[in-house]
Amino acid sequence: MNLLFAALLGAWMGIAVPQTTPTVDDIAQAHIAALGGIEKIHAVHSFVLHGTYHEGDLNIHTTVTQMRPFYRVIGNMAEPLTHLHEGYDGSSWEYYPNPGIVVRTVGAAAATTPHSAMFDDALVDYREHGTSISLDGSTDFAGNRVYLLHVTLADGFREDLFVDTKTWMIDGYARITPFHAFGTKYTTHTEMSDYRPEGGIMMAHRNREIDSATGKVFDEGTVESVDINPSLPLSIFSPPVWDRTPLQQMIQRIYDERTDTSAVMQTYRDFKAQIGPTISTADAVDFVGYQCLKMGETNTAVTLLAQNVADYPQSPRAHFGLGRALKTQGKSAEAGSEFDRALALDPTFVSARTALDALK
Repeated sequence: MNLLFAALLGAWMGIAVPQTTPTVDDIAQAHIAALGGIEKIHAVHSFVLHGTYHEGDLNIHTTVTQMRPFYRVIGNMAEPLTHLHEGYDGSSWEYYPNPGIVVRTVGAAAATTPHSAMFDDALVDYREHGTSISLDGSTDFAGNRVYLLHVTLADGFREDLFVDTKTWMIDGYARITPFHAFGTKYTTHTEMSDYRPEGGIMMAHRNREIDSATGKVFDEGTVESVDINPSLPLSIFSPPVWDRTPLQQMIQRIYDERTDTSAVMQTYRDFKAQIGPTISTADAVDFVGYQCLKMGETNTAVTLLAQNVADYPQSPRAHFGLGRALKTQGKSAEAGSEFDRALALDPTFVSARTALDALK
């Protein structure tokens, strides 16, 4: 009797089986069998998850759609122009209905998206995908005894998987990730639970992302229903297309030119000369400046947002946006001055107060 068969038989009959340290292949095979078997796993080519998402005061209903081999979109695609959504169609993107811009993300902002879009978990067909896995014994995780697996994907991305020693399900994973694109990096772990059969395979219906250092729950998601193997047009995984207003065209061009500060400022100046004072660009420019900042183009962001403040000195949001960019650039004193100006214009500006307090 081999280890895999003995472990599965023991789990099925409730019999304690003498424990021998398994190999990575033993664990992967037991996990695949517990999910429902490789044939049933491969038979699922698409799915739609309907559920909820909680992060701080944010509580929303969510829809996640995935299709082999790597397509993914999050958001309500029935009305693609009125809702914030993001996806992966071979590269990461985000769509913001206000002010109306598609952001193809790079760097830290895009780092985790392709890994979230993996259709199967890291143990399924791992050798075929060029994934390397090492076993680091067993430990306790989320109240269960688990095998600790160090996983390195073909692109170099690393995470730890926690595989339950009794059920062979993945109880969670851990990775180092930046919080909100360019913020502080946290070591987090995600707990996965409430496995139920969907389309012949077991799927987790609850997950919680937790700060490993403090135990604080960053976010939590639940799955309420699952559509298995719906017929999906490939187009839904790419950004929406629409006739942009002149202002939307301008901010899209600025984002596309973000690596060239001179080009960005020329686009901005040409647009302002064309429209004159009739259309306010303050909020739209603040938004695209923040997107440039997220992508690591700090100098472009600071230059653009400084001009935004010059053009709209009475805008609290413009001063706050410039302060945030200056802080990212390492200019704390100048950032504090901008946060002070934002608060002088709007004493109720909570984000500015929080940012100013963080500098002390």
